Amino acid sequence: MSQQAAPDVVDLIVGLLGDVDEDHFHAGPRSEYYSRLCQAVCELVPMDRALLFLHDDVLRTVRPMGSHGFDADVVAAINAPLDGSLLLDHARAADEVAVVEGSELPAAYVAALGLRAIASTPLTAAGRWRGVIVSDRDGADLALTAAERDRLLSLGKTAALAATARVATRQQLLAQQLSERLDLARDLHDSVIQRLFGVTALLRSGEPLGVDERARCAEEAERAMNELRDLIERPMAQELQEAPSKLAAELERIRRLPDQTPMAVDWAEGCEIPAAYEPLVQSVVREALRNADKHARASRVDIELHCTEDALHVTIVNDGVLAGDGRGRGAGAGLRLSALEALRHGGLVEFGAKGPDHWRVRLVLPLIP
Repeated sequence: MSQQAAPDVVDLIVGLLGDVDEDHFHAGPRSEYYSRLCQAVCELVPMDRALLFLHDDVLRTVRPMGSHGFDADVVAAINAPLDGSLLLDHARAADEVAVVEGSELPAAYVAALGLRAIASTPLTAAGRWRGVIVSDRDGADLALTAAERDRLLSLGKTAALAATARVATRQQLLAQQLSERLDLARDLHDSVIQRLFGVTALLRSGEPLGVDERARCAEEAERAMNELRDLIERPMAQELQEAPSKLAAELERIRRLPDQTPMAVDWAEGCEIPAAYEPLVQSVVREALRNADKHARASRVDIELHCTEDALHVTIVNDGVLAGDGRGRGAGAGLRLSALEALRHGGLVEFGAKGPDHWRVRLVLPLIP
């Protein structure tokens, strides 16, 4: 890092990391956060345009997360991952800034953004690769001085550290979200459900109800309604984000990942996923696949989707649970959150061993005619 670059880069990282909590708790869009990193590249090098691609650990892809100088709507409309591109191969291969042809990016970006010569800056911190920033001087020829390369590399490491902090913050949000929803479920059980259980038991007893018993039932039901209203109005963490693509396309993308466990999809003809369910269904499927890769010794994953008259059924089974070793016998925050989200839609998520050597995740959601 050059002596001239150091103060600017240090100031940048202090400012960005100092704003992480503010962005998090005030629900600042993540694209704005990463676009500020791109803006810093343009201001400190200088460059005219910059586009940041980040590795998504959940989706297992490298996709655009922020930009500066480009039309943000155009970038969002493309939203093509870097999977399989020459740029991605080069960015992962060496911890250095390289000037390459824009054609190393997917063709959709080249055509829409007019890319020619671009600077490729890897995002690496503590030996871990997190993504890449591409920048240019408005499509003109590009030649970088040694000082500019040094500053870009420093900014890349800064951006990687800032991105890591952002990911940690989002994980904190996930934990907070799970805690809030579990608290809600616990409060529902301790108050509303207990009151309604007592009323139901009395009504089903078959005993004739006197004036006092009827008044008590009405009082308990009214209290339950008031408590339920208070719980529903209680602030909660943000809901699942809208899915950028349909499940079929997402499964095909996942299938092509080099480290993906082989999977077979049995999708019943005529079974369609309502748009409102896409984020939840994709979240459950991705989490089940990720758990199969991370926690099990699976050699195969089977995914089945079918619809009955009144419900959508999604089942994911892997053969990675070995008898007696306990591997895969658990669920992280992701599936537990999805289970609570399914309850909100009147559905359910269940997970557990299926026989001695398989693990199953099942999602059922109601279909309203």
